[in-house]
Amino acid sequence: MVLRGKLLLPDFKVSFVDENKVSNLEGKIVDVLFQLASFSCEIADNDEKKAIDIYADVLSFLYKMPMLFSYSPYTSSNYVFNAFEYFFIYVIFRHLEDISSLKLEDVFKQLESKRKEYDKLITYIVTSSDIREIYEALLYTPADTRPGYNFTSLVSHLQLSSLLTWALQPESVDLNYLRIAGLLHDIGKLINPKHHVTASSEILKKLIESADKAGLCMGESLDKIKDLVEKHHTRAENVLNMADRLAASADRLSGIVNRYLKEIPMGECYNDANSYDCIEKYGKEKYEEASKTLFKRIVGETLELSRFTKDSKFFEFLNTQEVKRSEERKLGSPKAYLVYIDFPGIQKFITSFPNLRDMSFASTLVDFLTSVYAFILIDTEFKNLGKSRIPAEALLSGYGGHSYIVVRSDLGKDQIKKLFENVIEPIDVKLDVKIVDFIYEDYVKNFNEVWAEISSQQYEKYLINFDEQIYSLGLHEVCTSCGIRPAIDRSEDDLLCERCKFVRELSKQRGFVARVNANYLLDGTPVRPLEYAQKYLGEDYPVKAMEFIAGYKKKEDNKYVALIKADGNRAGVIFMTSVTFSDYIDRSFRLDYGIKKSFYETISELARVNKDLASRVLSGVLYLGGDDVMILAPLVVSIPLATKLFERAEKNTGFTFKVGVISVKPDHPVQFAYHAVNELMERSKIEDANKSSISCLVFSSTLASEGVIKTELSKYSAIPSNGNKKSFLLVSNDLDEVKELLDLISNKQDVFSFISQLYDKDATKEAREEARKEARDLIRPLEDVVSYADTLYGTDRYFYETVAYMVRKRFRSDDEYTKRLLTLLLSKINKNVIPLYDFYFMLKTIRVGIG
Repeated sequence: MVLRGKLLLPDFKVSFVDENKVSNLEGKIVDVLFQLASFSCEIADNDEKKAIDIYADVLSFLYKMPMLFSYSPYTSSNYVFNAFEYFFIYVIFRHLEDISSLKLEDVFKQLESKRKEYDKLITYIVTSSDIREIYEALLYTPADTRPGYNFTSLVSHLQLSSLLTWALQPESVDLNYLRIAGLLHDIGKLINPKHHVTASSEILKKLIESADKAGLCMGESLDKIKDLVEKHHTRAENVLNMADRLAASADRLSGIVNRYLKEIPMGECYNDANSYDCIEKYGKEKYEEASKTLFKRIVGETLELSRFTKDSKFFEFLNTQEVKRSEERKLGSPKAYLVYIDFPGIQKFITSFPNLRDMSFASTLVDFLTSVYAFILIDTEFKNLGKSRIPAEALLSGYGGHSYIVVRSDLGKDQIKKLFENVIEPIDVKLDVKIVDFIYEDYVKNFNEVWAEISSQQYEKYLINFDEQIYSLGLHEVCTSCGIRPAIDRSEDDLLCERCKFVRELSKQRGFVARVNANYLLDGTPVRPLEYAQKYLGEDYPVKAMEFIAGYKKKEDNKYVALIKADGNRAGVIFMTSVTFSDYIDRSFRLDYGIKKSFYETISELARVNKDLASRVLSGVLYLGGDDVMILAPLVVSIPLATKLFERAEKNTGFTFKVGVISVKPDHPVQFAYHAVNELMERSKIEDANKSSISCLVFSSTLASEGVIKTELSKYSAIPSNGNKKSFLLVSNDLDEVKELLDLISNKQDVFSFISQLYDKDATKEAREEARKEARDLIRPLEDVVSYADTLYGTDRYFYETVAYMVRKRFRSDDEYTKRLLTLLLSKINKNVIPLYDFYFMLKTIRVGIG
């Protein structure tokens, strides 16, 4: 049995490959490749050249699964679901016809007009459990088995190899069968790493047999691909061999590894023809130890560790000695550039829209502009100049308001910059673009080399552009949405400026509306939010988005909505300590996929218990990707949802998270609530440990804003007493301790089932009152203590007398629940802090959430 494992980062542990599991993937791989080929031929109307062009781009999404993979797979939708679905549609559409207009609204309309034509293909990809299983296997299988080289995944190596087959051919016509060969040349490593060329060839042989039997249109091209794959380790010099070698050298950093082989017990295996057998005899423990030792050496020679001194206590791989070596490298002319595209003022832009539906679409628009629209602009310029199309693999990453796109040097840097020199109308946004040399004939720059050059260009964003737009020469009515620009038209009883009108019109069928109209399939459970939206709110549900998400079952309801915002702890440090670009992509894609997988598993668990609640949570996802999460949900289920989601996310990503949860009325201005929950989230971070944490505040009447959050926290979280700071508000509550609270209130039954029972008691007035009573009983023991504490607030007796009161109350109470709750609370005394108000607000989410 082969011994191999992927060194995962940032958690810095080896995930060993389950050889029995991956050895059974061959049939699934062949079937997925065949299905994607069949769709490609069908879309291309059996034109082999077009079918292969389409197949190359469609196949690349097998390796970019996190981009297209929805946080909740859907079986059908009349709408484009997210920014990367637009990207998927574009990379197919462009092989059949040119995009007719680059005006932003026209681009949306053209791509959406093709959505139905590709519906079966999109549905197959986003719902296929086989594709997800193959992607996970690729992500957690190392491209090279040997310690020191095993921090790069097979999925990154195959993407880079394919991209290099294009980048190393300047001025060439598209030969997309070469890209397909790059994507598939090492696919056999999943199944049989010792004889991976044979395994890859066997997969392609079976694919060709299936294609011939079905009469697919690409038989001749598949034969070429198989021939290239079989020869990619021979001495024959071809583009695939060159790309494979360059991709491997970019990720292996063998010069560094070879210097330290004497420090590991299996050093002799690296030049052994039977290296697999040689490494296997040392066992898992020494394999993992060697993997960590060599990676630390790589970190020491590639990173400027003095920048991360404060962070080394959180990340073991940074606990190493920096070694400075000067190495001069003659690089020649670059074959390709890396284009970094950033959306300036992303949070300000998103929160300039007070309407949830508009804000929801605005968040989609940010990723669309930096990733999809930017790609389209560059790709169209290539086409217009008679160059090749840019492969889908060239979009390396596109989350959080910025993207990285690889562009072959056929197009000059000034030509690329010129594409982005104008403000994008009608939304008045100018993208910030940085371009650096990236790929050379025999070298690919590592992440830190690239980022150093990008950083050196950051001054450009501060250069003043004196071109100004005159909005009005005299008196005008102001836009009722943003409150800044002059109104030009009326929409849904609002006077809107050009930007807000554009977003309002597009949001009618996108963002929130698209999510409500999708038919989801959650681990076999079908969920249709539209069914509940129309049942309870009628046809005007699009303008009652907050009410629907809050859990309204009648128009006069009074339930509250929760805003859940989360961010990865020290994400900047984690990404900036990537040693190669493939390492960066692995960390980024594992994070994105892990977050979406965690949400899918959590929402599936909720849907099995209560489809109604699940529908409202699905409709309230503002954005969920990378390390950034923003969800609107029924308040009653917010704390259990956040706890389960981020418990899973820790395991699936290696990151820890800080989470803020606030409640507001459905008519509360969304942008104020957004800033409020963002401030609470930032305050929830545990500063002296790398742990996930949750903070919660409930606003039942007060306006929730950033300033109010600061006032409330400063009021309760630091009360001076005899020179020491005493507090009943912890703010940064360890996720494990919140789980303890939920276990206690649900009496260790499933907390979703417990919440569901309360939520569903609404058939009669008596049932609703019973639910309210049960919710009040949960919080009543703490209401009594909070009232007592409030009477002593500001006095020297505040802390200790309240603690004494809790002890007396626990002793005197005959109620078992009260005793257990106060015992749990008192056990959390930590550095003169007891999370009394934290637990009180968390329980209040249930009471207020019931309505």
